[in-house]
Amino acid sequence: MTYGDRYQILDALIEQDACFAIFRLPEETAPRFVMQTSGTASLFSDIDALNGLSGFVFAPFRITNGSPLIVIRPDCTDLSGVEITPGKKPQGKVAAEKLQKDDKAEYNLLFQRFHTPLLNGEIKKLVLSRRKMMEREEAFSPGRSFFRAAEKYTRSFVYLFHTPQSGTWLGSTPEILLAGSGSGWQTVALAGTKYPNSGNVSWDDKNLCEQHLVTSYILKQLTSFHIAPEINGPYTIKAGNLAHLRTDFSFSLPDRSKIGSLLKALHPTPAVSGLPKEEAFQFIAEQEGYDRRYYTGFLGMLDPQAETHLYVNLRCMYIGKSSLTLFAGSGLLASSSCRDEWKETEQKLRTMASIIK
Repeated sequence: MTYGDRYQILDALIEQDACFAIFRLPEETAPRFVMQTSGTASLFSDIDALNGLSGFVFAPFRITNGSPLIVIRPDCTDLSGVEITPGKKPQGKVAAEKLQKDDKAEYNLLFQRFHTPLLNGEIKKLVLSRRKMMEREEAFSPGRSFFRAAEKYTRSFVYLFHTPQSGTWLGSTPEILLAGSGSGWQTVALAGTKYPNSGNVSWDDKNLCEQHLVTSYILKQLTSFHIAPEINGPYTIKAGNLAHLRTDFSFSLPDRSKIGSLLKALHPTPAVSGLPKEEAFQFIAEQEGYDRRYYTGFLGMLDPQAETHLYVNLRCMYIGKSSLTLFAGSGLLASSSCRDEWKETEQKLRTMASIIK
């Protein structure tokens, strides 16, 4: 099967409203494919529901009626064996898409709103995100963009996902939420961002503090499950044109029937939400001004009896019928400056923007 055949099949599956995911793990050369061939995707309102389940998981930042936790069954794992029904189109009306203005002045106001409780000491950290909407060119191909991202971002988890409930999402992320098999499992603390012009990266107090907050949180959550991890880091990693601080946690997981409960304890980490967990999560829901949906959620294969690879949905876009919505965010502390955080989100938006042709 040629490259052209593969991306055209993916585009056709989206047109047919199929439930599928294609993804490429970091450092692997060949993508993996899963598709549910009958029935509808399983929808859940609580991460605990993942206990004892297997399948491809697509979880939002905040579970709502409009953005449920989705699990698709891997009935088919061979893209070359997929048969496309000519002329078949999804049923129902397509909602009109209104392009939202990406306004720096509005971001400045939001920054001040988020920064105030940090300066007052009410909250330690908050993640402020933004979205950038672009018109979808007629020639744009989700499938072709997936393969372009997989080729460009070799050290990240790259995916294309579609269900009728979620719509179409494409992304590239370096952040593991939970991965492993048998007795060997891992998660990471990924926080702090630089966009270096050279190979050497120096980290300031703001980024080091941000990394420490995330590391301490993950260690606390793991300890609550009587997990004593081996810790390695922090160290610098590259993801696209960015550099991050990363700390690895390696551990055994004796009771794999409770993975859903562990995921609920971890998500959302302070790397995408803030601290204290509940206060930051609620503040973002009330003050950020839009619904992140699946941006900063998590996704990947969950299979407690074989391999699990779940990643935080960082650099991503939502692919609409007439528009593309790109997402990016940055972690704010009391020491943060609006100018620096805006520049950081601009750099992060380039990850997805660079594969749109």
